[in-house]
Amino acid sequence: MVAVSERWSGKGGIEVYEFEYKIDSSRGGMKRIFAAAFVSSNKLYLLNIAHSDGLENPLAPERRNSLLEVLHSFDIDQHQYPS
Repeated sequence: MVAVSERWSGKGGIEVYEFEYKIDSSRGGMKRIFAAAFVSSNKLYLLNIAHSDGLENPLAPERRNSLLEVLHSFDIDQHQYPS
């Protein structure tokens, strides 16, 4: 586990949990996973982003920041997804 955090959704006022971790995949070697999850109207919403992160081709800081920006944008708009 690299990082764990939680934040409140700006649009829906819902708690969003975020995770960053590394795995050693049997297909493709080391990968870094960015994940977010929240529950709204008894439905579980998940976002998973996987990126190669091997020794020969590590994840660049600029790319990591871009992926974190996508992760942090994962939100719900109550008007777009009515219960």
